[in-house]
Amino acid sequence: MDTKLNYKKVRKIEKEDEKKEEEEKDKLKDDKKQIPKILKVLDPKNLKIKPCHPHLPKPPACLLICGPVKTGKSTLISNLLLSPLCYGKEYFDEVVIISNTIMNDITGRFLLKTFTCHSEYNDDIVYNILKQQEEDGELNDPNDEDTKDHRKDICLIFDDIMGSIKRESVANFIATRFRHYNIKLLVYSVQNFRGISCVVRQNITDLIVLSPFPNKKELQDKVFMEYGDLFDGPKIMEKIYKIATPKRHDFLYCKLGENPAQAYHNFEYQIAEGGKILVNDNNINSDSNSDCDSINSESSDCDSSGSDYDFK
Repeated sequence: MDTKLNYKKVRKIEKEDEKKEEEEKDKLKDDKKQIPKILKVLDPKNLKIKPCHPHLPKPPACLLICGPVKTGKSTLISNLLLSPLCYGKEYFDEVVIISNTIMNDITGRFLLKTFTCHSEYNDDIVYNILKQQEEDGELNDPNDEDTKDHRKDICLIFDDIMGSIKRESVANFIATRFRHYNIKLLVYSVQNFRGISCVVRQNITDLIVLSPFPNKKELQDKVFMEYGDLFDGPKIMEKIYKIATPKRHDFLYCKLGENPAQAYHNFEYQIAEGGKILVNDNNINSDSNSDCDSINSESSDCDSSGSDYDFK
């Protein structure tokens, strides 16, 4: 009799254990259905998103322009900021240009007339921008996403000054924090690629390599070595550069933030995606009237008979 009672007791315990085990299995199945996933944080309702052409750097962007003298750096910057085919004069709330040469460069005269320009670099110039953005940001109500962002959309350009500033300068530091201050476009324009700090080189989202570039060693050993892995190696990136620049003042434009990275002939059309070349060498249209060789302030129309742009 005792044996039967013990058996029933043991069996009851076993059934309870089996039930618990089944419950644990069911719970585990439910847990597996809810595997941890990283979801996008919703953008605030007051986020300002201005449209721009998909071939241009998409703000917020950090753009590095690299090219020797007389390869069109000032012309390129003028077109980006003044041409209605690019960002145009009204895209940014404020444009600040710091350039050692802008006062003596005839190409940059319209930039000088239109935007805030400084002929000498000083950390205080940048600090004042950051301070003002912080103060304006304090006016934002974090609990009300329907109110507008009081901070300005800023474009900040460092033109040919990087070789003359200290390594610990805020001009280098800002490359890691520009988005937090609502700097929509941060531009570094340099003649010597290695003249720019590794902090900046590692944080750029977009790259422009101008032509002609006589110093092939700098191109191969520095530029292509730095970013070549994004295009399946320096050799392939060199080939992409040659396809992109058949004419003087053509340039290779790379969207490094895309995955895979994208390469363009000027801002006109895509020629590569990662290491995959999308065009033939002879697909470049040498008669394109989209080149921007010179601008003035008289008319906003593009003369279809040539490549000069006139702006009102």
